[in-house]
Amino acid sequence: MKRRTLLAAGVAAIPAALAAPAVASGKRELQMVMSWAHNFPGLASIAYNFQKFVGALSDGELTVKVNAVGELVGAFEVYDAVSSGAADCYHSTSVYLSGQWQGAVFFSQVPFGLTAAEHLGWMYHGGGQQVQHKHYRELFNIVPFTAGQTGLQMAGWFNREINSLDDLRGLTIRSPGLGGEVLRRVGANVTLIPPQEILTALQSGTLDATELQGPWLDSVSGFHQHAKYYYTPGFQEVNSAGEIGLNADVFDSLSPRLQSVVQTAIEAANGINVGEWPYHNAEFFRKLRHEHKVDVRALPDDVIDALATKSKEVVEEVGKSDARTAEVYESWKAYFPLALEFSAEVEVPFFKARGRQFAAL
Repeated sequence: MKRRTLLAAGVAAIPAALAAPAVASGKRELQMVMSWAHNFPGLASIAYNFQKFVGALSDGELTVKVNAVGELVGAFEVYDAVSSGAADCYHSTSVYLSGQWQGAVFFSQVPFGLTAAEHLGWMYHGGGQQVQHKHYRELFNIVPFTAGQTGLQMAGWFNREINSLDDLRGLTIRSPGLGGEVLRRVGANVTLIPPQEILTALQSGTLDATELQGPWLDSVSGFHQHAKYYYTPGFQEVNSAGEIGLNADVFDSLSPRLQSVVQTAIEAANGINVGEWPYHNAEFFRKLRHEHKVDVRALPDDVIDALATKSKEVVEEVGKSDARTAEVYESWKAYFPLALEFSAEVEVPFFKARGRQFAAL
């Protein structure tokens, strides 16, 4: 398969005029679709920074029109839209692509996997971007670049105490990607719904639990109003990387200078976002604990150990699911033990030492 040919119904309804970038007086406008609302904290800002930087760096020769979720396509349809040329570029997460190709998850979130800094190490220096470009081009006619690193997330919001694995069994929880599969294997009922629908599902009782990101986005989404316990750590998403991708024909039609503008703009937007999450997560974590009196809990060690065992099982299975995924997995796996050794011997001792000072603050 060279590219996607079966498009979602919503994609087919997009006006044909959007199938190519608008061109006027030597200037081009790219139609961008994203999986988020315009005001979605920490995610929509990436698309708008990309828009700003492209316009500034190209001196207006290339511009970007950002379309929010639902304006042209739904949250899970952005890849098909860009693959077909119905839209020019997107901002989303490759987890939403994993239903078409499982290997895509390694470019976003792996349970007990790489941190944000480590993920960028693999993408920029360990061959991750190269294997992603190769397979996205051949499978989806897309040129992708990592854009957005949430960092360590929370395990999520629960309306039930989690004291053992038995407490996860039968729980209906919103959790995407491989982390969702891990929870499914320990007996949870896992569902994936778009972020903008989570609050309604919590309100109605359709969900018993959910994870989305961390204190910043979760607070703005209002989850603390409808779930009692907030659990840590986010084993399922040590980092969740987003990405900006362009239709390959559109990217190839750009001059080398404008291709460089696009890539530089993406890297700049990504760099800002790396700092955005830890700053605002810390700010909103304090508000949740001290103003909203949220009950923050740590998952018990035996639960974490069981989830880690299942995570290793799931990651290895997915890594061997097809030849393309195996190539990605081998690249990822070559770096993972190096990152783990350094973290365990250098970073973990420091965080433990620094954590002992917390009581003195």
